[in-house]
Amino acid sequence: MENQSTQQPIDSHQQQNEFASKKIVKRDFWLIVAYLIVGQFVFPMIGMMIGAIVAISLEIKSDSRVNEIGINFATVFGFVGMCLVLLLFYLMHQKTLIPLAIQRVKDLKKYIVTLIIIIVIMYLLNMLYGIMVEFLPEKYQFSDTENNKMLEKMFTSAWMWPVLFLDIVIVTPIVEELLFRHLLIHELGKKLTYGLMYVVSILLFAGVHVTEAQSPFELGPYVIMASGFVAAYHLTKRNLAASIALHMINNAISFIVILFTL
Repeated sequence: MENQSTQQPIDSHQQQNEFASKKIVKRDFWLIVAYLIVGQFVFPMIGMMIGAIVAISLEIKSDSRVNEIGINFATVFGFVGMCLVLLLFYLMHQKTLIPLAIQRVKDLKKYIVTLIIIIVIMYLLNMLYGIMVEFLPEKYQFSDTENNKMLEKMFTSAWMWPVLFLDIVIVTPIVEELLFRHLLIHELGKKLTYGLMYVVSILLFAGVHVTEAQSPFELGPYVIMASGFVAAYHLTKRNLAASIALHMINNAISFIVILFTL
């Protein structure tokens, strides 16, 4: 009887935290579908169309101004789409997600120094990489990645800055860490080994950020970035809050730098 009473809470906890199970949580992979369709296509497209309608109704003739309005509306609607992706994840785990997330954040106290060291190493490696790029043939050199240039175009309207902050610094890091660390490493790693999925996670994360790259070497900064996030995830015993926090800090620094260079 004593063994049964002490065993029951453990079984109950294991049932509540299905992420600790050795079985893949298959329904979480609907996040990929939601991200691609809702966050990256449907909602941004709706935003672009509404932006075009607004530009026409205001009788704006300047192509650059029309394009700016379209980008602004696409960004706002894309942000809403990303929020819906997070809402979907919450609804799939609404009974256990909040307590689990709070506990993961509390666990970060033990790893503050680790995260600081990782981000310092990331920036030192990026500086070294930037110096090395200058020695490449001119056609392969770049001063900034095309992805960053596209981000900077979104900052032309000051009223967009609060939305961009929420999008770039808060929501996007959470969504991307769910996709590239939670799904690829934590879930698929259960079957395909964590070591392999660390590499896959790094390469896929870097790859999706250089789809518009003019130089193949633009991949480097994102490989360094993804490696830092994966290192944080690994060194904190696969605590997703760690990679999310590091991702947020990295994006916050980039956000501030862009504002000061406008």
